[in-house]
Amino acid sequence: MAICDLAATVAQVRCFKAGQQQGAASGFFYAEGDRLFFITNRHVIIKEEDNYYPGEIRMRLHINPNDIRQNEDLSSHLYDDSGKPTWLEHPTHGARIDVVAIPMDAELIKSRFFIRAFSSKDLIPSDVDISIGEDVLVLGYPLGLHDMVHNLPIVRSATLASVYPVPFSGDPIVLIDSRLHRGTSGSPVLTKPTQMLRRQDGSTSFLSGMVSFLVGVHSAGVDIKDRDPQQD
Repeated sequence: MAICDLAATVAQVRCFKAGQQQGAASGFFYAEGDRLFFITNRHVIIKEEDNYYPGEIRMRLHINPNDIRQNEDLSSHLYDDSGKPTWLEHPTHGARIDVVAIPMDAELIKSRFFIRAFSSKDLIPSDVDISIGEDVLVLGYPLGLHDMVHNLPIVRSATLASVYPVPFSGDPIVLIDSRLHRGTSGSPVLTKPTQMLRRQDGSTSFLSGMVSFLVGVHSAGVDIKDRDPQQD
């Protein structure tokens, strides 16, 4: 995806229950054919162990690409009239994979808002290498740190801390090393914009132009199980 479009892919998501805000995090848009989804962490919209069940999310989106100070709220319900969740999650692993896809009204958004959406073409191609220790970026809305006047995200630097795409310790995750803040959950993790190398027929070549690929979705759900807070 072009570098100038990245800021329009993400949005802060605020969660509400009975009109009261319960929390805030980050997320991004993803298109699959004609379908449009908002991607964020599962723990952003439901945490059974904490009795946390917001019923609505609100996103503040740009409405004028020529004046980024102009924004409006978009609301989406998390349950239908029968009480069934509207979001999609992994059909068998559920909460173990901390990602949900919330269906959006693509026509409504296209007619009212200015956004950009990732798609399968923004995923890392199989013939492009991303190495352990490589710089990646986390694009989101940490609480109190983003541009609240223009409704723009900020970028935090991170390092790929485990071998991609090997599942870390058998879990469906890859580790990044970074200092992140509350509100970043659900942010897209991206390769640092660069002229990346493509492998082909035993040789390598540069990809055309500056590119950035979608690596994954940030979830602050991993910690050292036997960490001593007084020591580590």
